[in-house]
Amino acid sequence: MSATKRIDIDGRTVTVRELTVREVRDWVTEIESGGKTIDVAGEFVFEDCAVDDLVRMSDMPREAFDDLAPSQIEPIRAAARALNPCFFRVRAAVAAAQASIARQLLSPVALSETPSPSSRTDTPGSWTTHGAAT
Repeated sequence: MSATKRIDIDGRTVTVRELTVREVRDWVTEIESGGKTIDVAGEFVFEDCAVDDLVRMSDMPREAFDDLAPSQIEPIRAAARALNPCFFRVRAAVAAAQASIARQLLSPVALSETPSPSSRTDTPGSWTTHGAAT
């Protein structure tokens, strides 16, 4: 059984738990597949995790987080970090990879080398397949 920690938040007991390797893997797969909906407000409340991450690691429903100030959520985040160092390492690596990709896509070189759809000169008839007879 994974480790848990109980925290009192305004008279409500919240249980924060350690994620399994499968749950961390499923989270990464969700991001890779584009299946994760981004809650922009919840994504940037904390630098190292999103509200959705804390929902995943606790028994507190997402809606309950909406009525809390970041200072009230902080004990949940601290417990989540203590119980899930693996998740936070993976999350940091994913964030670094995303930032690197964004920098490459937005660099002046990448922007000047990317052809616009209207400037394409190839047509389906001009496509060739390696090894195919012409």
